[in-house]
Amino acid sequence: GFDTYNTNNLRLWRALPSEEFDFQAFNEFRYSEAVDNRRKAEDLSAVLYPNDDEYEGKLLRLKQQYFFVSASLQDLLREFIKKPDR
Repeated sequence: GFDTYNTNNLRLWRALPSEEFDFQAFNEFRYSEAVDNRRKAEDLSAVLYPNDDEYEGKLLRLKQQYFFVSASLQDLLREFIKKPDR
């Protein structure tokens, strides 16, 4: 904040699939399946605070919370381990 000695990191996370594109599905003319992994991964970080009136929204919100907490903890631990004498 203004006139303080405190700073905080703002982390912006983006979900990516482990496999970007399924060439086998594409070559078998299953075009939408070829990019399903990418679409599902991007759903996690595309829009925050989805409508959770329905089950699907609640499930997406839970997956988002897990993803963001996990990513933040992994980053925190990575930074902690990098510093010597800890």
